[in-house]
Amino acid sequence: MDTKLKNRHKLAIILIILVLLISTFSITSNYLQFYHEMTGWENQETAASVSADVPEELLESIIAAAYYLYNTENETGITESRYGMEVSFPELTEAYDTIYPYLEYVMMDSGGNTVSKSTANSETKLSEEDLDDYELSLVLNYDEEGEADITITASSDEAQVSRELRQIMKENEYGESENILNIQEYMDGGLKRPCDQIFYFAMTEENLQACIDSMETPDLEITYPQSAVGMILLFLVLTAVAALVLPMFRSFCTGEEKIFQTPLEVVAVVSFLIITVILMESRWLFYRNRGYADVIDFGSWFLFFAVIYWLTSCLRQLYILGPEKFVKERTLLGPSWKQIRRNVSETCRKWYDAITEIDLTDSGNRIIIKIVVVNFLFLSLVSILWLYGIIVLALYSAVLFVLMQKFYRDLRDKYARLLAATNSIAEGDLNTEITEDLGLFNPVKSEIEKIQTGFRKAVEEEVKSQRMKTELVTNVSHDLKTPLTAIITYVDLLKNEKDPDKQQEYIQVLEKKSLRLKVLIQDLFDISKANSEDVKLDLMEVDLVDLFKQVKLEQEDQFRERNLDFRCSYPNEKLMVWLDSEKTCRIFENLLVNIGKYALPGTRVYVEIAREEETAAVRMKNISAAELHFTPDELTERFVRGDASRNTEGSGLGLAIVKSFTELQKGELKIETEADLFKVEIRFRNLC
Repeated sequence: MDTKLKNRHKLAIILIILVLLISTFSITSNYLQFYHEMTGWENQETAASVSADVPEELLESIIAAAYYLYNTENETGITESRYGMEVSFPELTEAYDTIYPYLEYVMMDSGGNTVSKSTANSETKLSEEDLDDYELSLVLNYDEEGEADITITASSDEAQVSRELRQIMKENEYGESENILNIQEYMDGGLKRPCDQIFYFAMTEENLQACIDSMETPDLEITYPQSAVGMILLFLVLTAVAALVLPMFRSFCTGEEKIFQTPLEVVAVVSFLIITVILMESRWLFYRNRGYADVIDFGSWFLFFAVIYWLTSCLRQLYILGPEKFVKERTLLGPSWKQIRRNVSETCRKWYDAITEIDLTDSGNRIIIKIVVVNFLFLSLVSILWLYGIIVLALYSAVLFVLMQKFYRDLRDKYARLLAATNSIAEGDLNTEITEDLGLFNPVKSEIEKIQTGFRKAVEEEVKSQRMKTELVTNVSHDLKTPLTAIITYVDLLKNEKDPDKQQEYIQVLEKKSLRLKVLIQDLFDISKANSEDVKLDLMEVDLVDLFKQVKLEQEDQFRERNLDFRCSYPNEKLMVWLDSEKTCRIFENLLVNIGKYALPGTRVYVEIAREEETAAVRMKNISAAELHFTPDELTERFVRGDASRNTEGSGLGLAIVKSFTELQKGELKIETEADLFKVEIRFRNLC
């Protein structure tokens, strides 16, 4: 089935090409008729017999050629004389150069010797015996006094050509010529009259026609062939009808090819350019080969009708799809028309806002009236010569005043709504919303919304800070009270205890609680100092891997007690970073202590230290023993512990200190939780 459809589609393509070829051949086959209409000749025979109407310019150029040949071939020498001829008599030289490609001549002296001769493009050699074989041939015989005898040996109208030649020579002799040759004037400049010379001039039919064509060009604007107009229009319509009819036969499977789905804008531009160029240059196409078509003509008209077929097939989609769908699917601007219209509307609105930027005070009306009066006076001066101008201007000014008054009231109302909203916000209502379109004041509206957002954020931060301060007092009281109460209790017990073993046990408890109290106070001092940004960093080159190994080694006893298996990945080379070694050591210590306290016993801990681009990255992963109900942000707040019941020892400031010390050193801390998996990543940028 597919093969059958493909064959029918190929048949449709053949039919389309056949239609284009028929239209093209119909135009090019009538070129000769078009040419005859343009030149005024009725038939080809008349066109071929052109020698009956030899232009005066051609005959004058033949006489000029005789003077040119004589003066360049005389006794002074060809080279020197030719150079002087070109300088002294440029018009004469130009006339000779114009006729030379088409002219055959023989120049003889009175003794019958050949002085000079030339053969043009014909294959026949010029001789005195066969001058009759040429379309135009003549003999100029100059005697000793320079008097010329003219003999026309070949022409369809020898008498007429002879009379015209004698008239031209007479005009030149007495300086009456206004064209190429003025013998009297040239002789005063050194030009010599031919003497004792015989000139034989001849032109074949082909050369004569080519010479006339080079001298005269018909007025193509006036003589455009009317038959060509009707014929082009006829086959244009036939091609368009074929483009509409062929797709109706569904078996041809044509009309829906991609080339016929080209966007309308592209089709319009390409079609307009090609059709316009070919139609404008059609006069040149008809005339350039004197009514004979060649490959250029055939290709031009084939392209013309192909574009007509293409344009019609593309426009046919308008009927198939419907106007709305056609605009959406077959145009470039259609899908974005709403956006274009919105942009135009916004542009007009911006212009309106720019025009209406006036003083928003009670004197606004007076300003508008002054503008209208000045505008009225100016336009009155411009149109004072117009009879009804003053009446129209009066109506125009009245309408302008009403419109501007309306614009002013609109601006005043929008300004009042904006002022009411700002007053409400100033009184503390940060949830005030401005839903109306404020036109000119929309930028102010956007800035007010930004201010509201900033105020809300500042209020939320302040509330959060106050909450944390309250929690700080509560947690500090709780954490300091516990070891302090134990110390007081065991001091009292120690006072009354007589047993040395018991006393030693009480002393150990007192020491433990004292160290616990010291750690709490030190953590409080560190976090408060870090957040006050009153910390001086002692920066130096630190080997990050070596520092981490040292801190980890100090915590090995705790890791063995909880049976934690560390899997560490270090770079092969040293990873030197510009850091404060003490603060960085505290960062690693807090992270490892956090793992030792809250990691699930008997699990693996993964540590990775690596250089990544321009940063040093430290990653740690472990399984938490307790469920993680906190968000990553909450874990870095003060006094948040891995167990919410606060049964484990610790200040709850470990991760908060890590975050503060990392950021102090221009690093980044990232904490992620996934179920019971706890992940932390630190990046330092100051690589050495």
